[in-house]
Amino acid sequence: MNTLGRSKAAAARRADIQFHSDNATGSNAHPAINVKIQRAPYVDAPEHITAAAWDEAAESFWKCAGTLAIEHGYSGVFSEGRSNGWLVPYTQHDAAGKLVTHWTGQGPDKGYPRYPNVENAKERRQFVTFRTAIEALLRNSIAQYVELAGELAEEGQAR
Repeated sequence: MNTLGRSKAAAARRADIQFHSDNATGSNAHPAINVKIQRAPYVDAPEHITAAAWDEAAESFWKCAGTLAIEHGYSGVFSEGRSNGWLVPYTQHDAAGKLVTHWTGQGPDKGYPRYPNVENAKERRQFVTFRTAIEALLRNSIAQYVELAGELAEEGQAR
C-alpha cells in the first residue's frame, strides 16, 4: 500500500498552520496565529495620542478575539511570545464535560486547557476558519487604530 501521496497531502494541509512554543527548544509547539504588527501605519499625531489609540485598539482586538473564539467553538484565547504576538485558542471542559467559556482556573473539577489538534481534520478546519476570522479582525483593528488616532488628534487640536 502506497501512503506517500496521502502523507504529502496531509503535510501540505498542515504547512500553512504556524506553530509556536515559548521554550528555547521548540518542544510543546502548538497551533498559533501570528498577530504581530511589525510597524503601525503612520498617523500624523503626537506620540501620546497614537499610543492611546494603539492601546485602545489592542484592547478591543483581544476582547473581540475572545468573543470570536467562543463563536468558533473554543473556550477562549491567550497570547504568547515576548511581545504577545501569538494568539492561541484553547478549549477547556469542566468535570461534567461542558465547554468552559470563561477562565476560572484549572484543575480536576474545572478541567484543563487543550490546544487545537490540527492533525484531526475537523479541528484543523475549525482552526483555519478561526484564523481567517482573526486575520480579518486584525486588519479591522489596524484600521480602527488609524481612525481613532486621527479622531483623537483632531480633538486635541480643537482644544
